[in-house]
Parts: sequence; structure tokens; C-alpha cells
Amino acid sequence: MSVTGETPVPSEGHELAEALRSVLRGEVYDDAVRRGIYATDASLYQQVPRVVAVPVDEDDAIAAIKFAHAHAVPITPRGGATSLSGQTFGTGMVLDLCKHMAQVLEVNVEERWAIVQPGVVRDELNARLKDARLHFAPDPATGNRATIAGMIGNNTCGTRSVVYGKTIDHVLEMRVALPDGTVCDFAPCDDAEWERRAQGQGVSEPEARLYAGLRDIIERHREVIHDRFPRVMRRVSGYNLDEFVDGAGYTGDIGPRAERNAGCRTWNLANLIVGSEGTLATILSAKVRLTPLPKATAVCVVHFRDLIESLAAVDAMLEHRPSTIELLDSDFITAAKVNPATRRMAGFIEGDPAAMQVVEFFGDTPEQAEAKARRFSEHMGERGIDVTRSVFADAQSQTDIWNTRKLGLGLISNVKGPIKGRDFIEDACVPTRHLAEYVGKVKRLCAEHGIDRVSIYGHASVGVCHVVPALDLHHARDVAKMKVIADQVFQWVMDYGGSWSGEHGDGQLRGRLLPRMYGDEVYGAFREVKRLFDPTGIMNPGKVVDAPPMDEDLRYRQNGYERSLDQLRPVYHHRAQGGFALAVEQCNGVGACRKTGGGTMCPSYMATRDEEASVRGRANALRLAMSGQLGAEPMDALASDGLHEVLSLCLSCKACKSECPNEVDMAKLKADAMQARHEKVGTPLGARLVGALPAIGGLLAGPLAPIANTVANAPALRQLRETFAGIDARRRVPRFARHHLRTLFDRRTPPAWATPPRGRVVLFNDTYANTMEPQVGMAAVELLEACGYRVTLANAGCCQRTRISQGLLRRAKADGLATLTRLAGYAKLGLPILCLEPSCASALVDDLADLMDDEHLDIAHLVRDHTHMIDAFLVDQGIAFAPAEGVEGVLLHGHCHQKAMFGTDAIRRSLGEGCTEVDAGCCGMAGSFGYEHHDLSEKIGEDRLFPAVRQATEQGRTVVACGVSCRHQLHDFLGVEARHWVQTVRPATPHP
Repeated sequence: MSVTGETPVPSEGHELAEALRSVLRGEVYDDAVRRGIYATDASLYQQVPRVVAVPVDEDDAIAAIKFAHAHAVPITPRGGATSLSGQTFGTGMVLDLCKHMAQVLEVNVEERWAIVQPGVVRDELNARLKDARLHFAPDPATGNRATIAGMIGNNTCGTRSVVYGKTIDHVLEMRVALPDGTVCDFAPCDDAEWERRAQGQGVSEPEARLYAGLRDIIERHREVIHDRFPRVMRRVSGYNLDEFVDGAGYTGDIGPRAERNAGCRTWNLANLIVGSEGTLATILSAKVRLTPLPKATAVCVVHFRDLIESLAAVDAMLEHRPSTIELLDSDFITAAKVNPATRRMAGFIEGDPAAMQVVEFFGDTPEQAEAKARRFSEHMGERGIDVTRSVFADAQSQTDIWNTRKLGLGLISNVKGPIKGRDFIEDACVPTRHLAEYVGKVKRLCAEHGIDRVSIYGHASVGVCHVVPALDLHHARDVAKMKVIADQVFQWVMDYGGSWSGEHGDGQLRGRLLPRMYGDEVYGAFREVKRLFDPTGIMNPGKVVDAPPMDEDLRYRQNGYERSLDQLRPVYHHRAQGGFALAVEQCNGVGACRKTGGGTMCPSYMATRDEEASVRGRANALRLAMSGQLGAEPMDALASDGLHEVLSLCLSCKACKSECPNEVDMAKLKADAMQARHEKVGTPLGARLVGALPAIGGLLAGPLAPIANTVANAPALRQLRETFAGIDARRRVPRFARHHLRTLFDRRTPPAWATPPRGRVVLFNDTYANTMEPQVGMAAVELLEACGYRVTLANAGCCQRTRISQGLLRRAKADGLATLTRLAGYAKLGLPILCLEPSCASALVDDLADLMDDEHLDIAHLVRDHTHMIDAFLVDQGIAFAPAEGVEGVLLHGHCHQKAMFGTDAIRRSLGEGCTEVDAGCCGMAGSFGYEHHDLSEKIGEDRLFPAVRQATEQGRTVVACGVSCRHQLHDFLGVEARHWVQTVRPATPHP
């Protein structure tokens, strides 16, 4: 089915889903929003499934497969869905094997193997193996969310394939379910054992049929298989028939294939499942080879003045036998230096080179690895490659380099507007001796078609450079360009003896060209293999063989798609991306938000492992709604119950704004959708109460506080709160203070100086400091005065964070203008405006500016340019600090907005070696989120933060958290009284 702007997500499938629920213990989704969320991956395509099944274990997966077979429903097994070729969606049943089937079943360190379920993430497996100095070696850039089964299905290679080869070189055995649910265990066997199995000895009848059938296919086509498979190591197109024919395909000394095939020759049906992209069977578990970690590494970064020159040097570089050579072009380099996700790691880039090659070496010792890198650098100079060369032997620099490289696709596609880098010729592999000529020809071809930007990066060491032309696939003219360019480039790749896919596979994108790549006989053998394993054709149809045209099922189609977008009425301008629609489409589906175990993005996904809880899932849901694919007018779809349910678990933490390489700001997008819902169905009481918190606090703080606090937290009122406002009865709402900050400020005795030594500053007295925690505000005043500043309270009103978080954007826009106007009075005097609360600072420097219309942008930008977090301002002024009394060791938890927009470096610098920052995501409170989602809030906190805080308090350390929500979360669940930074430091040399 081709999905266009005029074709809504189909509603059929409800009866099928009900029947599936009767046999499946896991989740079953058949609503339009969730089916639409599973309709895409990181490719250009979209196919909407009839139903989504999420099995809880192997038996459940088999039950789902048998059900689909009985009902003739196509099956698409799905892992992390980071595919660039369109393998992980289909029109039947998508089988999500990530959420529950993600257990490491067994690890044998001595024999170096592990047995894993299909949903195990590559980096999570390797984290478990780290102490044993072992790893699963294939290392794709998506390793922090790519599943082992997905890597097997795609025959993933990665950065260091020149040493480690492809995934097929690391798969030992496999347990699979055939399309009818028959379970088979594939393992190596010699010729005699193969023959016994073909005769049905020791295996089931369906499995015997596979052994006999494949033997027959190989014998009939042996000669042409030997002759037609490309002689390049990075070939992942078609089915791996070369694994069953000696001498077929790549026979060089790069990679571990020769070692794998040494000694007694064995055959393994698992090798046919590798790279089959879910078209033959469903992987239930796999036994994989584990490889020792390199003992030491060093990197030489070679800067070039010319891109083609950098590619021409690859063969000379390979003479030094590096573990990898990774190309970064000028587009990549420029983006890396400014993108929030990478700019702090981009110190390895010197100047503005046209290209860089990152060349890594292994060694038995750090000294040996560094010596190899330095000898290589010297040799480059001797060869006349007169460029800048920098050697990095320390672990942190190398980590920064590789983390930057891993975000390549996001970096080059993070541009404003609809013209973005599109992956359709990006995966070609050509022999390295032809790389420079090949890339030069492709660049000239794109220029002839009027394409101004062609980004190039990737695995130069094995001839796989990702060439990514920039197109606008909303329009037919650019779709036509894509087809013409793909056909010409394909022919060049064939002329060079290369492979049309070097690691990303065939899928819907490249399958159509397999007959031209292999010839009719080999392609016919592929189709025979498909029929042998899948007689009814239900396993991921249209992928690998019998693929549709490359311009069918495109995600963005011109037929009505843009007309739907014209009906949107967002309140934010989304200027950074060019409007609401383009801000949604900024998500390219690569799934960086699905990472776990590090960073902040995305807290609810880390806790639930639900696709709908990822930034990608929410962006897909928003795209469907705004483009008319949910069967309603865009504004109605944005207000729908289904979309609201998906967006409700977004914590608005803004981590995606900095950790997503595409800078998708889901917090803003969610707020616009909430505003649309309020206008359609009304504003719920809970949202009105949270939005009115500044006004309520102004009334109840002070003399009424004791009564208000008692009443608000009385058991009877808690239950009423939950019933009518959605605030969980287990939560105590924040207490109001008996004195406003303004009152305490006026009562203090100010410094006696006539002229402040350091001048004057304005303290933004936010709602929380004013009415709930005036002691924090007064600590800030005392700190500033001790540093030599005269303090003025802003008294400018609310930053509107509470309204923004609830989608009350029109009111926030109006009242926010008044706040900005008052603050602009200080800014015009050149006075710094200092914030205590990170979420208030982010509202002033980011949200309010994007809410303002063009005529008020000057005021918004003036305030933005004068607004600072208090810690960053003071540290930047060169003030030295010492710990306050009783503070000897600090555990710092950075607020999400603080980490996303301002950083926590200043706090760590001010507290010195006694401060460590916990590697934790969101605390789980996130404004009102923790009051509405109590259990999930606790689960998010328990991910990393709560255990670290428990340990710190046992050690007698002070916990620092600048966010008021974070402090309340730690108090509610752990009974820990965390402090704001201003309460933990004093100037080393205070002014009298």
C-alpha cells in the first residue's frame, strides 16, 4: 500500500488484533497512532502495519508467528529499527522483539561466546562483558540502540570491519522460527552431517527440507555463484550463498573470514539467516562469538585541504594496517563544531579542513599503539601528504572522536528547511583504489542535477563512503532526480567491481537492482531460497527479492501532504527549523533517542522501552497527525486522544534538544499539540492549576501558608486532587513559605559599601524562590553580595514555564511579553539577569523568544543575551570559590534543562575535586510530570539517580541539585534534602 497525504492510516485490523490478543500475553496494538509509529524506520519509506505484536518471551513470539501464518498475515520482525534501507516495517504484523526479549541468556568467558535474545542491544551486551575484556566486535554507529538480531538480519559491519569483518563472522549458532512457527536450531556441520540432516535424521521434517533444498540450489548454481558474487569484503546484498561455495565472493586477507573457514570446512544454515533481513525466518536467540578487546589504542587525525586528495591517500594509509580509517568531510566537520550534541567533543578538529581521516591503531601497550600512530603520521609526511596530523593516545580524546563520528547521519541532516541529506546511494562499496575517482564522479553527477550539497563520510578503509545528496523528497522533481542518480551510480559501482550495499542492506531501497547486480541466474537462486524457507511469502515481503520500485511508499509524498500542513496553526514559530512541520520532520528516524544507560534523552523510553515513548515515536505520531494521515483535519488530529496519550509521557526535559543530533525539541512540539487539544476539548483542571501556580503562590505564601499547607496535603483533599486534577494522592504538593523572598530581601541588612566592587546584577526571583523556597533566594543574594555585587530583585513576573509545560501557550505568549518587557529595562542598562532555576532560564532564553512575533523579537533577544545561570555567570567572572561550612564532598545532579542548554561545567569547576556529577538522566519529577505519573516517575529516578544519591548520603556527602523539581523528587522518594549550588559555596575571598 502506498501511503500519501490523501491516504489515511487504514482502520482495518481490529478484529485481527482482538483475535491475536486471545493467544498473545504481550501487548497488541491496532490503533491508528501506534500502527503509524511502527510504519517507518530511518529510511525514506513508510508502510502501515495492520497490527503490532510485542511478545514477552520465545513462546509468545512463536504463538504470534503461528497466528500470522494461520491468517496469512505478513510478518516483519523488528529490532531497533535504525534501518536506512527500509527493512523493518510492513503491511501485516510487525513483531517488536526489543521490549521484552532482551535478555543475555548465557555467557561463557573461557570459550568466548554468549547466547542472547533478539532484543539485546549491542552496547548493553558489551557493557556486561567489559570486566572480562571481551566484546561483540561489529561496531555500527548505532551500537547504543542496535539489537543483536537486527545486526544479524542486516549483517552489520561497522567502523572496524577491516579487522573484525562482518556480523556473519561472529555468529556461531542460531535458534529461529520458520514462517509456520516451526523452531529450528542451526549450527555448524560437515558434509556428512549435512547429508544426514537432509535425510531427516535428528531434525524435523521442515528442517530436513531446508537442508535438502539448499543443497540442491547450491549444486545447480554453484558455478555462477562462484563467478558473480562481488570480490569485496563489505558485500551485504542478497542472500549469503557464497558461504556455501568455496572461493565465491571476497577472498582477501582483510577481516576474519579466512580464520573462520580454516581447518575442517563446515556449513551452517545460520549463515543464510544472517543478512536475510527477516525475509526467511524470525530469530529467537543467537550464540555469538566474543572477541578480546584491544589492549590499547591510539588515533591519528589527518586533516586534508581537499576531499579527493584524502581518498586518494587511503591505500597508502592501509599499508600501516590500521584498525580503521574513517572519513569526515567539510559538512560533517562544520556541523560537529556547532551541534549541541558534539561541539564539546570537537576539540580534535583543527581549523577548517576540507576533509579529515580518523586513523586508529591497536597495540599491546599504550606506548606501542601511540608509536604506531606516530610512525604513521611521519610516513604520511614522507609520502608528500603535507597536511595537519594530530595523534591522540588518551582515552577521553579518543572517546570524543568516536562519539562524534557515531552521530554522523544526524549531523549532516540537521539543517534548516526541507532540503536534507537523503540516503539512497550512501551504501555502495567500491575497491579502495577506485574511491577517489568514484566519489569525484558522483559529486559531478549531483552538481549536473543542481544538487548543491553532497555530504560524504564513513568507512574509507573498506571502500564504503556514505555519499549523501541533499534533496527535498516532498516534490516529484527531486524524487525523479533520486531515481536517475541512483541508476547511474549503481552502474559505476558495478563497473568498479563493487557492491551496491556495503552494510545497510537491500530492503525496499536496493532490492530492485539485485537482478542487475547478480544476473538472472543468481537472482533466480535467491528467489528459490525465499520460496524454500517461506513458501507462502509472508516473511517481510518486498525486501531483498521482489522489491517494489524505489519511489514507492515514500514517507513524504506530494499528493496532498503539503496541503495538509498549510492548515496548522502552531503558537511557537519553530524558527530554528522553519516552522512546526519542518520541526517535526527534523526527526530522521535514526533512533538516537532509543539509547539506554547514559545521558538524559529520553527518560520515559529508558524506563518503559516502548517505541511510543521515544522522541522518534512521538515525532512520527505528530507527523501522521499534521499531514492528515490519521483521518482527521490536522488540528483535530493534533488534539486527538491517541496523540495525547503518546505525548503524555514526554517529560519536556529538553534533552532531545541537545542530545539528538537533529536537535528535535519535543518539549516545544508537545506544547503546541497540547494547546491544540485545549482549544478543541477544553483545558483540564490540573493544567489550569499548574499554569496558575505563580498566582496561587503569590496569594497563599505568607500568613496564609500554614493553613494552606495543612489543607492542601490533608488526606481527603489528596483524593479529590487525584480525582479531579490528576495529581496522584501519594504525592504531597510543595509547601508555601511563610515569608515571600521580597519580604526577606527588604528586611536584610545590605552591604555598607557606597559603590559595589563588582557592580550591579539583577536576580530573577522566580515563583519557586519567591513563594516556596525563599531560603534559596536569600542564599543567592548573600552569595552575590559576598562576591561584591549589588543585588536588585527583578520583580518582573513569571517566566511562564508552568504555563508552557501545560500547553497554555497563548496565555504564556501574552504574559511572557510583559515579563520580557520588564526585564528588557534592566538589559538596556547592560545589567546581567541571573537565574536560580534552570527551567526559568531556559524559558527566558529559548521558549519565550520563539513564542514572540517578529515585532517583539528585539526585546526577546535582548533579554536572552543578558540572561545567565547564576553559577555560570559567577565562575565566568573569575571568582574563586570554597565549599560552604559543612560541605566536604558533593554529588551533583544536573537539571535536565541545565544540561541541555547551559551545562554544569561551572558548578563542577567551582566545587573542585570534591565534586562528582552523577551520570543520571532526568530525576523523574519534571515539573508536574511526577505528580501525574507517580510510578513511572519513581522508575525513572531509580534508573541511575536514586542509587547514586543513596550511596552519597551513606558516605555523608552533600547532594546538589539546582532544579526545584529535582530537590522535591529526592525528598519525596529518598527523604534527602538536596541543596541548590548557591547554598554550598562561598567566595574564597569574600568582600566585606
